Amino acid sequence: MKDKDINNDFNHIFPKDIRDDFLFSLDSYRLFLEGLSINPSLFYQKWSDVHLQSIIDKYWKPTQKSDWKWSLALPIFSLLENYINTFNKPIIIGFSGLPGSGKSTLGLWIDSVARELSLDIKVISLDDFYLPGHEMDVAMTGNPWNVPRGFPGSHSLDLLNQSLDVFLKTGVLNSPTFDKSLRDGKGDRSGWCDSQPRVLILEGWFVGCEAVSDLSKIDSMAADEFNLSLSQSEKDYRILIQESLFEYSHIWKKFEKIWHLKSSQFNNTILWKSQQEGEMIKLKGSGLKGNNLSNFIRMIQTSIPQQSLSFINSDTTVGINQDRRINFLKTSKYYF
Repeated sequence: MKDKDINNDFNHIFPKDIRDDFLFSLDSYRLFLEGLSINPSLFYQKWSDVHLQSIIDKYWKPTQKSDWKWSLALPIFSLLENYINTFNKPIIIGFSGLPGSGKSTLGLWIDSVARELSLDIKVISLDDFYLPGHEMDVAMTGNPWNVPRGFPGSHSLDLLNQSLDVFLKTGVLNSPTFDKSLRDGKGDRSGWCDSQPRVLILEGWFVGCEAVSDLSKIDSMAADEFNLSLSQSEKDYRILIQESLFEYSHIWKKFEKIWHLKSSQFNNTILWKSQQEGEMIKLKGSGLKGNNLSNFIRMIQTSIPQQSLSFINSDTTVGINQDRRINFLKTSKYYF
């Protein structure tokens, strides 16, 4: 079948109300699905089933546009199902995106739908491996942003390495949970979770980010390019963070694939993080606000070079604008 015939057929399959929510071409969408080894026609036929739609919508925000459902949530869920059906071993997928971009919301949706469909899929956050409160306070002492957590060096890396290695070897995952609302928003470890997923997603704002070899060269241009006006203390501390970030690369090597939810502009995270903390305050009565929130946002903007976070070496990249609408899709290699 010629490409023109395939496009016409695909155009006929997807209803206009779904296509009208896309900010990208239908052709790029088809190529994206095929790059994930997903048959576009069978994909739509499956997920348009009334029963499945009722499960999807049960955990989906009514205001959420169709682009997140059809071009991110359902494709990644289909990929996870394919992993379960194809590989007889535990698998880890890394998922990266700036704070407030929607990673955690997507993760909750995946967990909920997987549970309904009795699929052994689990999403955990890098944040769950934050150091316990008293250890965190010591580790964060002296950082120029005066933040309680967040950047490389604030996690229990030995525990994370051990937990993931045991999972990959035995299929058993023992992981901590971290409640950011505890200790007046400074957060603390709140418990432990035992599970046996076949496929595990580890999400975090700098997941997949690699240390840079020449930080001084980046810092010399950063103030002009991003208008950050880095202080000397920030420049000095960034060197320590890069040394910590190098240790995280051992975690990234455990991933089968990496997905990156890429922001159209780095500064979008200012709005997103503010909204995220506002929601936490509404839900739990505690979260970052005022100077504490401003300091945390500054840390996000300056603790790791923005070039490193914007150009993560991901297998799949999904671009979003300031409104968190998906505006491009890219997968760099075939998955199966």
